[in-house]
Amino acid sequence: MNIQNTAHFVMQSKGGAGKSVVSALLAQYLLEKNPNLMLIDTDPSNKTLSSYQALNVQRIELLNKNKLIDQSKFNGFMNEFLSNDNPMIVDTGSGDFLAINNYMITNEIPLLFTETGKSMFIHTPINFGQSREETLKCLMSLSANHQDTPIIIWENEYFGENEEDIMSMPMIKKAKNIVASIKIHKMNADTEEKYFSIMLKGGLTFNEVALSEDVENFGLVQKASIKRTKNKIWQQLDALFASDN
Repeated sequence: MNIQNTAHFVMQSKGGAGKSVVSALLAQYLLEKNPNLMLIDTDPSNKTLSSYQALNVQRIELLNKNKLIDQSKFNGFMNEFLSNDNPMIVDTGSGDFLAINNYMITNEIPLLFTETGKSMFIHTPINFGQSREETLKCLMSLSANHQDTPIIIWENEYFGENEEDIMSMPMIKKAKNIVASIKIHKMNADTEEKYFSIMLKGGLTFNEVALSEDVENFGLVQKASIKRTKNKIWQQLDALFASDN
């Protein structure tokens, strides 16, 4: 898959599911392929992605006072994306999920991308724990609403480990547009999860951690652990973007 001319919308109606983590990881990966990646943060209540200073994120308040999409703002970043061949990531929030999803359906945004030579992908985090059913319900709703749009699952095992092959689940297999899954594996809470969380909470990228002189939080042991976490995710993304999805 050529990442040029691709738009990646990170969407999940459940708050706290890990959308911004997915966006930050995907952004760092795509930036290694194209430093001109567009990064948009529309989350009305959470500025997590915007806190990454190294990522040069554009924060856009899409909802107007009536909780509807401000068309001029949506059209603004869309026109910028459509005017060149650089990829784009849009990190949405649970607070604007319904408005954005409805706007995309009503205005046939996926069709617009197709007609202009672009490709659209939806990335959806799934949790394993109390939020499993709610996050899966959103996934299946997105699949039904955007049947011609490839959807990539991000298995977020922070809240619990997934003991089954999610791509083999009957409802997933039935949904022809759910094309792949990326796993953020369950980590040891005392070591790798702790180190990874410090990086995320600090709004730091993998590159910043690798160059960090903060030996208390990012000594050689912590850096090695974080690098292993990165490699596990990058290997999966390499396989995804090397495919024909």
